[in-house]
Amino acid sequence: MADFEHTRVIAASPEVVFDLASSPSVLDSWTPEGVEVEPEGDGALHAWIASGSEVHDEDGYLDADRDRMRLRWGGTDRDYEGWLQVEPHDTGGGAPAGQATLATLHVTFSGSQPETLGGEYSEEVDRGIEQALDRLVALVRDAGSAG
Repeated sequence: MADFEHTRVIAASPEVVFDLASSPSVLDSWTPEGVEVEPEGDGALHAWIASGSEVHDEDGYLDADRDRMRLRWGGTDRDYEGWLQVEPHDTGGGAPAGQATLATLHVTFSGSQPETLGGEYSEEVDRGIEQALDRLVALVRDAGSAG
């Protein structure tokens, strides 16, 4: 099993970040390069995931729990799952309470997938998580400036 996790502080409330991140219309906007997702309703998700020179066409699930501010997803045919947790963050810099969010993105691979073995596949996943968080930060920033 291999776990990957990174965090970002985002200058917006957890509700704003969660609502944007979990919106089916923009979900694909913050996934990393090499990952395309398409929500199919009723908690179903279809994904195309590049792993090395292969592209996996996957069916999966998507669960948005607004009460816990947690978005979960995973493959139904592969040993893969991930989650995004958002929570209030105290910046200590005088930002208004509730106006900063700590976003944690976690991905787990199990079984005999190449991502569990370390090396370039693991590095690719690690970079992808960083890129997804960067894209989420930009998406929230752009939505704030448009509104």
